[in-house]
Amino acid sequence: MKKVSLTLISIVLCLSLILVGCAAPTTESDSEAAADVVETAVETTEAEEPAESEPVTIGFIMGVAGDAFYISMQRGLEAKIEELFGDGAELIVQGETEWDYTKQVPMVETMLAQEIDLLIIAPNSADAMIEPLRKVADAGIPVITVDTNISDESFLLANVTSDNLQGGAAAADALAGLIGNTGDVAIINTYAGVTTTDARQQGFVNGVAANYPDINIASIQYCKNEQATAAAQIQSIVLQYPDLAGVFATNLFAAVGVSNGVSAKGLDIPIVCYDAGPDQIESLRKGTISATVCQKPLAIGETAAEFAYYYFNGEEDKIEKNALIPSVIVTQDNMDDPEVNKWFYIAD
Repeated sequence: MKKVSLTLISIVLCLSLILVGCAAPTTESDSEAAADVVETAVETTEAEEPAESEPVTIGFIMGVAGDAFYISMQRGLEAKIEELFGDGAELIVQGETEWDYTKQVPMVETMLAQEIDLLIIAPNSADAMIEPLRKVADAGIPVITVDTNISDESFLLANVTSDNLQGGAAAADALAGLIGNTGDVAIINTYAGVTTTDARQQGFVNGVAANYPDINIASIQYCKNEQATAAAQIQSIVLQYPDLAGVFATNLFAAVGVSNGVSAKGLDIPIVCYDAGPDQIESLRKGTISATVCQKPLAIGETAAEFAYYYFNGEEDKIEKNALIPSVIVTQDNMDDPEVNKWFYIAD
């Protein structure tokens, strides 16, 4: 039985004693009536106890559904939400199979209609997703961006992403070591204007400029996440620069495409790429790529879940506005190290 107000019971008992003193000698029915009064008071007090709070609903919109990077991020979210919230939170997951903000906007609207309490999203556009996400924030729903970001983050609760400048610079170091710090190199990027891959490219360019004066970035191309396009682009670059020394591919689509294009021509060109999906790890093991920058999507998901917990727990001072998760370079030499391969991406 829950704790009862002592004051209320005292009043009831006093009234009972007054009635007993003023009336005829106490009968069995009088005692039962007094007991009923006390029991009713106790039941009333119990009924007024506040009900347990309803579970919160957290929405997660992937950048691309079915992609091993975002599947890994989802696993991190799920595990950490279960650890921190128990049964106190529900996770709703949505995503399109292609990188297209025009298809992502309706998903944001759907999340609003489902009355979520917090949104975690990898925006498909730095600019076009500003207003849809501002609408979410204006409805009183906090927004955490993961992986990618928007160009106006003033109304966001937080952004959690890889340290892509660091990763790009690490890729420059890795490729430089493979080509003797000299020669023409190419960058195959995805889309221009995507915050993550823009930063990777910039980190690579900055690293080369600062440390490798004898390396020339001969060409930068954008494959728009099309592997066939990346394959054709690298073959065209090699025709223009027959002594091409190496390639940096900024994500898994570009990496697989470049690897296919180089292999089809029987070329032996060192490739440093980004991401650690199953195809890339297999290519690394076979030697068709030389090194890859492995992000930690599992840790990104875990961190976003922690920030959500802090928000609902009234601990917003623990939330980092911009949380950067470092990446790790993977080669054939360290790919079997458990401290490295624990970050490889989960495919399903």
